[in-house]
Amino acid sequence: MDKVAEQRKLLREIEARADPHYERVVQKSVPSSLRVYGLRVWEIRKIIKAWRREHRDVSFPSLLALVEQLWERESREERMLALELLQHYPHIIPLLSWEQLDRWRQDIDNWELTDVLGREVLGPWVAAEPDGREERLWDLLQDEDVWSRRLGLVGAIGLNRARPGADSSTLTLAMVDEIKHEGEARITKAVSWALRDLAKTYPAEASAYLHKNEAILARHVTREVRNKLETGRKDGKRKG
Repeated sequence: MDKVAEQRKLLREIEARADPHYERVVQKSVPSSLRVYGLRVWEIRKIIKAWRREHRDVSFPSLLALVEQLWERESREERMLALELLQHYPHIIPLLSWEQLDRWRQDIDNWELTDVLGREVLGPWVAAEPDGREERLWDLLQDEDVWSRRLGLVGAIGLNRARPGADSSTLTLAMVDEIKHEGEARITKAVSWALRDLAKTYPAEASAYLHKNEAILARHVTREVRNKLETGRKDGKRKG
């Protein structure tokens, strides 16, 4: 498979769906230095679905080469395509190297790519060998770059979702505790997400942690987590 030819073909698909109005929406909601074509996530998924039908027997080396080719481009949509490809071939995620993941995370400057990489790729990658890979999440949490710190915590969310039934409360709460003093919005929003996600399966632990740290956590974190515990929703509005 010619990775450059495939990347160019996918780029043409992106260009054909470019939406200047939604481009402005994305640029406002997801500030980034990347080029934006204005595709919605469902459109990105539709492109990958069609690509998969044409490449049913793609090999691991060819797929990874295309992922790398797309990631090296400097548009939101091409990098989102790269991550979407990995999600559709989950059996190859454990085979990725830390060097690859580490290189990709250093290219990130926005919450959208951070959260998709953390939840859908990094988390499952750690879940494949938690004893040897959980330390990577802690390394990220100590990084000077705010997106890397967020990636570490979101990676824990992805790890928990990738191994349902495993006791995820200890790791999640320990990681939240490590950065609970940060006032940076990009971190506090991830803290809220992590605690709300934990509240779905370990409400008692999440509630106890919230009660103990209410004076330290950002106000929106305590409000959103309490709403989640009481109503099942972040905004506190009960269904129905």
